[in-house]
Amino acid sequence: MEIYYLIVGIALCGILVSIWNNRQENKQMQENVDESHPSASASLSDHDESGNQARTRDLFIDTLIKLGCQYELADGDNERIDFFYQGECFSAYASNYKLYVSLWDTYWKQVELQDIDEVCCLRKAINTSNINARVTTIYTIDEANSKMIVHSKSTIPFLSSMPVIENYLRTELNVFFRAHHIIEVEMLRQRENMTGN
Repeated sequence: MEIYYLIVGIALCGILVSIWNNRQENKQMQENVDESHPSASASLSDHDESGNQARTRDLFIDTLIKLGCQYELADGDNERIDFFYQGECFSAYASNYKLYVSLWDTYWKQVELQDIDEVCCLRKAINTSNINARVTTIYTIDEANSKMIVHSKSTIPFLSSMPVIENYLRTELNVFFRAHHIIEVEMLRQRENMTGN
């Protein structure tokens, strides 16, 4: 059983390193494009009806308003926007100088670290969700409170030329709830397998 946990731990570390490397590569590619072709970002960007260049952060906030979402700009962070959608608290990271928005749904599930069966079920359920949902789900360990905590993330293009952009954002946010559902169903299945029902 210890070997199983070791293998799962190594696999999870590999996944997290891969996600981090992809994020770093994307960041580096964007920086290279911005440095070598200052007008490249502008040429990829949309323009509003008056011909002005669209500003992603402003567009995102306008879209939240159209969806009726309550939002708050984070203190000390020029990119973070916290907002509520369907009762869930999300954080968005949006800049007027980038074409993408990162969406986070943090701390949406937790299990006690002492409950080895639940920890095992949750790890397997997270893997299942990452295969079947467009958002990436990870966990962190809160050692002080002895909890395993679940978070989900998605990075999406956000351009004013997208038709009915509020429907696009609504669809993307609903994918997070699909990940919640997949994880809950998979955990239930794992529990049933453990009890033999």
